[in-house]
Amino acid sequence: MKKIIYQIIRLLLLAIFRIFFRIKIRGKENLPEQGGVIVMSNHISAYDPPLLAAIFSRPVRFMAKKELFENPLLRFVLFLADAFPVDRSKNDISAVKKALSVLKSGEVLGLFPEGTRRPEGKLGNPKTGSVMLAIKSGVPVLPVGIKNIKKAGRITVNIGKPFALDQFANKRLTKEERKEAAQFIKTKIQNEINYEE
Repeated sequence: MKKIIYQIIRLLLLAIFRIFFRIKIRGKENLPEQGGVIVMSNHISAYDPPLLAAIFSRPVRFMAKKELFENPLLRFVLFLADAFPVDRSKNDISAVKKALSVLKSGEVLGLFPEGTRRPEGKLGNPKTGSVMLAIKSGVPVLPVGIKNIKKAGRITVNIGKPFALDQFANKRLTKEERKEAAQFIKTKIQNEINYEE
């Protein structure tokens, strides 16, 4: 029943974004039809999670800051979306384990690797936790660039081809290698933000 409600809400959200925000989506077909995958996007607005949930037919599960679960209405919405909390004030091992479990079970995990919202056009560096989760899980990463969400006119969502981080897997990474992996992810997302037809 929860899955049916999720899809109904998703389609309603998609209609709202299309009517009021004139959303333009490129590359929606790049999301693998099955198997674990991490959707990694820039984060410029509170609209970003529902936007990503709306455009993908597969449910996207988000790791959301624990403070959001303190609001009863938001907690219900997050429950419907199967989101789970993360304590950003520490290395939240339980949230990491939950994320790995989601991916191992073949689901889609939504992450904003910068860890917080940033002004449009100022993409931050991915947090170490997001980078290591992508490497340790071994699943494809789908880069997404969101543009114009706070401006008049059309929201654009560019979705790139999924990529792997195999070159960083199965070894103990140095500090420089972790930075290299973070830069690799950042570049993939930046390419989608910059994409112009």
